[in-house]
Amino acid sequence: MELTQCHNIVINTPGYIQNFGYLLGINTQNLSIAFYSQNLTDIFDFNQNIINQSLTSINCFNSIAEHPLYRESITGHSDKVKNSGRITLNHLEYHIVVYKYDHLLYIELEQVILADNAEQKALKNVKNLISTKDGNQIWNTLVKDIANITGYERVMIYKFNADATGRVIAEEKNTDLESFLNVHYPESDIPKQARQLYLKNYKRIISDVESQPVPIISAMPDIDLSLSGIRAISPVHLQYLKNGRIASSFSISIIINNELWGMVTCHHSTARHIDLDGRILSEIATFIAANSYSSYKASLALSYDKQLSKSCFELKLQLLSKNNFKDSIFEHSALIHMLSETDGFAALIDGQIISFGDTPDNKLIISIAHWLQSQSHKGFYFNHSFYNEFSTELGLDKNCCGIASCFLNEAQGDLMIWFRREYKDHINWAGRPEKEIAMLNFYKEEKLTYSPRQSFAIYCEEVVNKSRPWRKKDIQRLQKIKEVVDQTAQEFLYKTERANKDLNFLNEELKRVNEELDSYSHTISHDLATPLTVMKLNMQLMAKYNTDQPTIDKIHNVLNEIDNMSEMMNNVLRLSRLKHAEYNFQSIDPADIINKVCLDSKLTYNEDVEIHIGSVYPVIGEKSLIQQVFQNVITNAVKYSSQKETPQISIRSAVEGDWIIYEIQDNGIGIPYESKHDVFKVFNRMTNSKSFFGNGVGLSIVDNIMKKLGGSVDFESVVDSGTTFYLKFPGS
Repeated sequence: MELTQCHNIVINTPGYIQNFGYLLGINTQNLSIAFYSQNLTDIFDFNQNIINQSLTSINCFNSIAEHPLYRESITGHSDKVKNSGRITLNHLEYHIVVYKYDHLLYIELEQVILADNAEQKALKNVKNLISTKDGNQIWNTLVKDIANITGYERVMIYKFNADATGRVIAEEKNTDLESFLNVHYPESDIPKQARQLYLKNYKRIISDVESQPVPIISAMPDIDLSLSGIRAISPVHLQYLKNGRIASSFSISIIINNELWGMVTCHHSTARHIDLDGRILSEIATFIAANSYSSYKASLALSYDKQLSKSCFELKLQLLSKNNFKDSIFEHSALIHMLSETDGFAALIDGQIISFGDTPDNKLIISIAHWLQSQSHKGFYFNHSFYNEFSTELGLDKNCCGIASCFLNEAQGDLMIWFRREYKDHINWAGRPEKEIAMLNFYKEEKLTYSPRQSFAIYCEEVVNKSRPWRKKDIQRLQKIKEVVDQTAQEFLYKTERANKDLNFLNEELKRVNEELDSYSHTISHDLATPLTVMKLNMQLMAKYNTDQPTIDKIHNVLNEIDNMSEMMNNVLRLSRLKHAEYNFQSIDPADIINKVCLDSKLTYNEDVEIHIGSVYPVIGEKSLIQQVFQNVITNAVKYSSQKETPQISIRSAVEGDWIIYEIQDNGIGIPYESKHDVFKVFNRMTNSKSFFGNGVGLSIVDNIMKKLGGSVDFESVVDSGTTFYLKFPGS
């Protein structure tokens, strides 16, 4: 015989009802009788087969056919809307409930039981639920009110957990009963199909677990009793109640945000039936309590959202204070960790890791990141049992008993991970979870299935290797942080794109200006060369035929300025050509160049200058460019130290990795600190160099040549003590 799993048992089409009710079904297409409960003959006098006969053609049903609820239902009531009233049959008063469902009209009857004073008192107390503001107080008030309405020995609020297990969070009971407060129940106690049914039909009563169900007479194969208040109960659940010594049970759905948040569960040790009015009153009380609790939680959520939004806004301001995304996340990892309210935080961006708080080491973080990427978790990933499930596979430590993660850029492997340490706990379960296989009677046939547990004695489970569960508030908080980080990334991307656009525009403008400057450089070099040559020849003639010494001195000053202007024009033209020329780089030994420049400089400025030349290493470049660099730097060193009492120059080179570094040191006038950033600008001269001949172009040429060679130039200087220039050449 095949084993029937509990979650596969169909509970909405049992083919039976409970014996306190009566059922009649009408086909809405032709108003004929589609089905009826076998006990309907207890209150209506008919012997013949009435299936497929018109309701109005059978005299005993005239009271139903003429009832306002029936007339309204066949003409206009919406599907699934229950309408209830009363009807007198054989001098007895009955509740009548009429509703449409799946092209059928259901008529349910049950005898009225007069309400006692407890129900009237409870009705007054139900109103108090509206003004109750505290969450726990709402449920404590509700269980007291429903206990007063129903007279059940135990009334509990059963809240569903995220994994569909449940926990008792409020309880009203007789003093002689053991408390079930904070006791947990497994998911199988209210399986998936039962939870789905509680979303359709909010209340269900079992008056007597020992009562015999009443069969439904019909030519139809299955009658759907999903909305019925008198539906017969699954034999598995009846056995469950019997094992718990429960003779009568009453349950009401607690619906919050259109989800089955929990249940009101009532137990009694003897058979007990609650009148429909009492059940409806209990349902109304539960509805009011659910709304009050929803408002209470919404108020807390609003307050929390305001604070979270404020904190996230401050986080965003901090993140945007940096120049790039990675630095922003890395420098504010402590703030992200604090806001997340987790034990540890790590970010992996561009292959680099930053972590804060209690986290595993970087090697393990990378392993977790690779695992997450392999699992293709597109959105957030939350797991409070991560260590328990993957410690062997990934070699985890207990800093990551629980993790939450999200990718910032999955293609590059950029992500954020939050960690939670182990949280040891114990859970009190209502009985051990073991089940036994048994044969149960399912009305017409025996089935092999799992029998409910025999004992509900408290069983304590020790919980280890897990973190605290990720609650909705935790998930909301991390999602908010991710939202801020994503917005920051977009801001940086926008800034980068805008900066690139501006840079492209400036580059185009610079290109245009450079072209104009080049044209201008060539023009002035060509157009001014002839007039300067004529001026120089005329001045030389004047000096030749003039005998007045003061006049001759003035003529020589003019000739010097003409030479200075010619040199400046040649330098500008040389600088312009440097930007466009193509060169064939090769290994150059600059020893001869350095020796010649040193000799020429001494002859020009001071033959007494001492020049010490150390090791000279070959460099990569083009000979004319190398010559220009050493000529400009060494000439400056000799020139600006030439007036010292004992001028000294030192030239040496060294190998540093793939680079050749040349140091050219002098003991000259030095460069003022305030002029440090202007040294390599064209036509710029230092404030302390006015007494020396020059035009401020030489070092600008050096800077451009070194960039052209793929190297760089830098210096250190102290006024009146000297300057050291560092030339960094590619060595290979």
